[in-house]
Amino acid sequence: MTVSLQGVPAEILSIIQDRTLERVFHDALFPRLLFRSEAMPELWPVNLGERVVFTRPGLIPVNKKPLTAGQDPAPSTYAFEQWEAEAAQFGDTIDTHMPTSYVSMAPLFLRNTVQLGLNAGETLNQLVRDRLFRAYLGGNTALTAETVASAQISVASLNGFTETIANGRPVPVSPTSPIAAVVGTEAVSVIGATPTDPENPFGPGVLTLAANITAAIPVRTAVLASNRSRIVRVGGGTTVDAIDAANILTLQDVINAVARLRAARVPTMSDGFYHVHLTPEGESQIYQSEQWQRLYTALPESAAYRDLAIGQLVGCRFYRNTECPNTLNTSDQVVTGTNAATAGDIGGEVINENAVEVRRAVVLGGGSIYEKYLDESKYMTEAGTTGKIGSFTVVNNGVQVMTNRIRFILRAPLDRLQQVVAQSWSWSGDFPVPSDALTFDTARFKRAVVIEHA
Repeated sequence: MTVSLQGVPAEILSIIQDRTLERVFHDALFPRLLFRSEAMPELWPVNLGERVVFTRPGLIPVNKKPLTAGQDPAPSTYAFEQWEAEAAQFGDTIDTHMPTSYVSMAPLFLRNTVQLGLNAGETLNQLVRDRLFRAYLGGNTALTAETVASAQISVASLNGFTETIANGRPVPVSPTSPIAAVVGTEAVSVIGATPTDPENPFGPGVLTLAANITAAIPVRTAVLASNRSRIVRVGGGTTVDAIDAANILTLQDVINAVARLRAARVPTMSDGFYHVHLTPEGESQIYQSEQWQRLYTALPESAAYRDLAIGQLVGCRFYRNTECPNTLNTSDQVVTGTNAATAGDIGGEVINENAVEVRRAVVLGGGSIYEKYLDESKYMTEAGTTGKIGSFTVVNNGVQVMTNRIRFILRAPLDRLQQVVAQSWSWSGDFPVPSDALTFDTARFKRAVVIEHA
């Protein structure tokens, strides 16, 4: 070799082939990134700070009493609630040693660009997924230790117990802003939430109550906030521990979720349908549903069976989504029982105490999540740039990976020999989930429904 390999990462040395090897890379298995497409993109207003508060009015209460003759009607009022977006910057980077890229038989520089684009798309897709599931699993958890006459209770997840709405604004839970809840059948008031790991704020932790629990309550008892998100759990039950291997997803469970959205007056997506994101396992389970089989009796040539794709049914569009949370694609997992495990990034348990993996589908209505993004082209100054700035165009296995509004930075080499090129991606903004606490029932979030099944 005439090129020194000193300082070259070990993982790329193997592509400098000194034996016969095929010259091209083949794409790895990669999920279709569907969650980000559900977020409604809106540009972040300029010069309004890094936190933006959005206001939503409630409704004027209906008054069906007749007016008194000769008297003016009393003025009515209505309440407001707020939800927030907080801008943050996300990104990643990779270096390319250009002499290595030059002598290798495969184009390392271009491959790094592709891999970086895939990383950007998958990162933002999971950010959207995590925000959605945290909101729509919030306020539903279980005790991780038996509680006897104590104001401190250990729970599997703090998700939904860390903040509440007070005077229309989201505020941290405190003695002056408590959350009403029930532990088993005992009513309590939550005044504090302390995570076991501060870097995993939606994982397991300790809830502080305004008063001691009056009776012994066994481990794995349900802890439910009054403003919790409503979940459709196959087979019923108050916690994920009620799910066993027989509790598979059925068409009726999707119908029940749609009924919940319609009852809450949640609008459909812009195409006139609610959107169902489900795992391949959940999709196959629906084919076992008696309702489904009756619908397609003697129709083996239908697209649903020919393509193994549900398509449009019961007011919904169905999307097979391998990024629905499971034990393999979630992080911050902590054991919260003998068998149970909580994934902090979604704020819910992915394995229950009976060692059953909890699978989840989600039915989305209109306006369930937004993408509030900053225009990163405004970061440019008169000083210019060292390199180039543009955007990705990434295709994996014939599928276009959505990288809209993601900035691609190609930095000129700054080392002494000018041969190490840095490639980076960056995106700034937030994915806020709007609340609707003032309408319908006490649930804070109402524009989606999670379905839990085996």
